[in-house]
Amino acid sequence: SSIWKMLDEFILLAPGGKMCYAGNRNDATAYFKEIGYECPHDTNPAEWFIDLVTIDTDDLEQGTKDIDRINFLHHRFLESCTSLHAGDEQACLDKQQLATNSKDAGTDNRKMFSISRTIQRFGALFQRSLRQNVRNTRVLMLRLGAAVLQAKLFASIFKSVRYDKSLTKSIADRVALLTYGCINLSIMALMKTLDLFAKERGVVLREQMRSSYSSLEYLLAKVFAEMPLDASFALIFASVLKKLTGLRSSMGTLMKTYCLMTISSISLGFAIGSMASTAETAMALGVPVLVILMVVGVINPSGVNTDEAPNRVMEWIKLFSPIKWAIEALVTAEFRGMTFEKDRDFWGNLKELPRMGGLAMVRDGDEVLDALGLGNANYDEIMINLAKLTGTFLMFSWLGLAFGGPKFQQT
Repeated sequence: SSIWKMLDEFILLAPGGKMCYAGNRNDATAYFKEIGYECPHDTNPAEWFIDLVTIDTDDLEQGTKDIDRINFLHHRFLESCTSLHAGDEQACLDKQQLATNSKDAGTDNRKMFSISRTIQRFGALFQRSLRQNVRNTRVLMLRLGAAVLQAKLFASIFKSVRYDKSLTKSIADRVALLTYGCINLSIMALMKTLDLFAKERGVVLREQMRSSYSSLEYLLAKVFAEMPLDASFALIFASVLKKLTGLRSSMGTLMKTYCLMTISSISLGFAIGSMASTAETAMALGVPVLVILMVVGVINPSGVNTDEAPNRVMEWIKLFSPIKWAIEALVTAEFRGMTFEKDRDFWGNLKELPRMGGLAMVRDGDEVLDALGLGNANYDEIMINLAKLTGTFLMFSWLGLAFGGPKFQQT
């Protein structure tokens, strides 16, 4: 109140740069009373005027009323400028020009992005997203410890995956080891993304209603700030797993595959979170989606029956499973060209055979891939498909951010 009384004149701007008043402070309350918005007796005029040009982004119906009110105030102010006395013609022209310039500036900020302003907005969004991800050091250390401990746990469970021997009985353990790694990293990446992304939804919506930035700028800032950080945990997991097991795949192959799968899972979390209004809704939707994609993505280590016609719906769903593509890439890289060591006698060889029907009599890694339905699979092609899936999820994320929120009619 004390600052308000110190003002001689002020300008009242609404979101989008729409000018609703410019003039003497003492004349403001009378002006708004004349057009139907009288300031209550016990209310600070400054707070009242701010309320008049504020948009409620949490309530669709109220937000629409707020925008209609702002448009009315803006047009009435422009009309008031043209109705001034002839003696005040120059003041009228100055106010009209100021109002027109402010409106044009708001339109330019929404529709025409200069390179410098875009970089500034992106930089601010990137810094905010990065700070939000690294501010909780305790959580980061827990995730780091979880990645290391889980890799050690998997290595201790599947002991037949050894350095010194590639045995036929280790086929199922190799498939399971690679599969559990994919499922583990996918769950961690998706759940974390859903929780954080959905919690930001309300803030982002309010800022976008003020034309602070575009959906694309926000999404790109999230991608560049979060994906490298989350992918680093996948890299650590892959490196520890490689050192503690006898997997044939190179360190680079494991890192690249687990990293890309993690990024794809993050993109899936963006897509789900962008279409959910709250964190609770995102979690309620994300968990069953993850379970479905996990079930359809896991390879049956006992082999596939080529005589049975595949379910078309299931095959279509599989295309959207990052877990499916990652497992197939890792299994293909692991078994392609693999040869099994033989024991010195018949009974030793028989003892080393896997105890499963489809894989019981395989002689090398290529036959394993044939039994698993991956005889014609190519690692590079699978990775390209996984990258395409990631891009698809990011596209859905942008569509959800741009068109999934409440819409307010603007005139």
